[in-house]
Amino acid sequence: MFLQFNPKNSFWPVLLSIMMFYCFLSFINFMILKNFFNLCTSIISLMLIIFMWFKNLTTESILLGGMNLFMQMNLKTGMIFFIISEIMFFFCFFWSYFHFMFLYSPEFGNCWPPVNINSLNYLSVPLLNTMLLLSSGLSITLSHTLLMMNNKNFKVYLLLTIMLGLIFMSFQFFEYYILEFNWSMSSYSSIFFMGTGFHGFHVTLGSIMLLIIYILQNKMNLLSSSYEMVAWYWHFVDMIWIILFTEFYWWV
Repeated sequence: MFLQFNPKNSFWPVLLSIMMFYCFLSFINFMILKNFFNLCTSIISLMLIIFMWFKNLTTESILLGGMNLFMQMNLKTGMIFFIISEIMFFFCFFWSYFHFMFLYSPEFGNCWPPVNINSLNYLSVPLLNTMLLLSSGLSITLSHTLLMMNNKNFKVYLLLTIMLGLIFMSFQFFEYYILEFNWSMSSYSSIFFMGTGFHGFHVTLGSIMLLIIYILQNKMNLLSSSYEMVAWYWHFVDMIWIILFTEFYWWV
């Protein structure tokens, strides 16, 4: 018989649900009224809630001794199902993209991308971002390997991974700034911004989880299994970006 750690009642899930709803309202408000301040405020608040909730769960499970073998198995299974659901989520964007790509229509000018859409050269910022994410995948693998060897230098590569993720997001925002089209110009631009935007959200979420691990690693014995699940998530983000890079940048 396994003993399972049952966490205390938490208000973070309720706050997260409310803030996610507010983020969607802020996004709609931004699309209609161009109110960028509310959108930024809601996204920052959402990231803060995610940070605090994950930090709280990590403290309860590891510091208070609740992370037993049965709990680790359940968390790994949950992470696997979560990643599968995210794959299906991005599959919707890939399916939509290929649907419009092979549907030559006079409305698109019988070409893809549609007329008046000047896509970014894949050898510029997109290629740089690809190298950044691939490098981050290598650094987090080295970090996890050193952690399993009880080598304290794992936190150096962990910090490097976080920095690469933040640099990636900086270049992503710069790319949005220099683009010559917006989300409402065509089906291509809508799918482009939705796909790369949600991928950027996942990179931000992964960076937050890695940042929490980096902050807590000096206060408690970090479990390799917990770090491994975050590494799975980060490699999933890398894989999605390679597909996005191939579709949205290279093939056009």
